Amino acid sequence: MIALNAHDQLEQIGEVQEFCRTLGVSFNVGLEETGTYRALTQNFVGPNPFPVDVIVGKDGKIAYITREYDPPAITEVIEKLLAE
Repeated sequence: MIALNAHDQLEQIGEVQEFCRTLGVSFNVGLEETGTYRALTQNFVGPNPFPVDVIVGKDGKIAYITREYDPPAITEVIEKLLAE
């Protein structure tokens, strides 16, 4: 599992690390620095589209997508996919 945190400033890495520690995140988290997040939010009408959790199955198809971080649901989906 890997996560991507969309921030435009590398200086925010400490905030990201603290947030992950608070949530108990135990997987890799990368920082996106290309400005994609800023561009998307400036052009997106409506509530902020992030965060989004996406799980892709072995077949490359999206098996799960949600806007809320829900560790039990994520674990359930991953265990089901691994059993296939």
